[in-house]
Amino acid sequence: MKGRLSTNAIMIGVFGTLLILAIHFWLSDEYGGLPDIEATAESSVDELPDFSVYTDVKEKKEAFFDTLYPIIQEENAHVLNIRKALLTLKSAQSLSETDRIWLTDLAKYYKLVEKDDAPVNVDEALIDNLLVRIDYIPPSLALTQAAIESGWGSSRFSREGNNLFGHWCFVKGCGLVPGERQDGRHHEVAKFDTVNHAVRAYIRNLNTHYAYDKLRALRAELRENNSPLTGKALAKSLGQYSEEGTHYIEKVSKFIDHNKLQRYTRKFEEVIIAGSKSET
Repeated sequence: MKGRLSTNAIMIGVFGTLLILAIHFWLSDEYGGLPDIEATAESSVDELPDFSVYTDVKEKKEAFFDTLYPIIQEENAHVLNIRKALLTLKSAQSLSETDRIWLTDLAKYYKLVEKDDAPVNVDEALIDNLLVRIDYIPPSLALTQAAIESGWGSSRFSREGNNLFGHWCFVKGCGLVPGERQDGRHHEVAKFDTVNHAVRAYIRNLNTHYAYDKLRALRAELRENNSPLTGKALAKSLGQYSEEGTHYIEKVSKFIDHNKLQRYTRKFEEVIIAGSKSET
């Protein structure tokens, strides 16, 4: 009897958590039921654990992946909720004023317009352009780039600024000054309040920056052909992410294979994507 009651209590707790998430994603007061444009973490990770305490390399790697994967999953899930709402609006007979405001704000957040006061033509073409930008980044790719760019969470920038992906900023005081910055250069390495913010910025960067136009086009093509969105497939378009160019692409691909990171993309597809499809 006690065991049965414990199981019921657990199930109620799980259901309650899912209900809270559903409400969080879909009942935005600001946009009348449409998802908030920017995600809000259910539980923020203020800083990375000290991975140097691990003496076993395999344990250290798994701890790194296990720390970051839930954050990547949550941020990607929010992106897919927005995408789902976009597809719903695309098939709608007409758009309400709230719908149009949301689409306008979305276009600005995803940098389809350069200035906040620029006019936005809300039509089907805008939604199609947003759908190219608003899609998930395979966890295998995100985990790989986080490990490479942060040295498994050991770099100064990841420890002091939660910067896992090598993001730069260009306003004095916006981040940390690189020790080896060349004379005449003014960039800093961006600093983030939480690890969640760093992952969110990374996904948004790949989804908006002109340097990753090819990544977004390739991802849209894969979707159009009903082909898997894998980290290795999208890695082919990351030549501009690093000064290493094609060598960086090879490094990322080999890293995914060596660490068997496809398992995290499959997990995401099973938990988030398959679950989303079952709701429709």
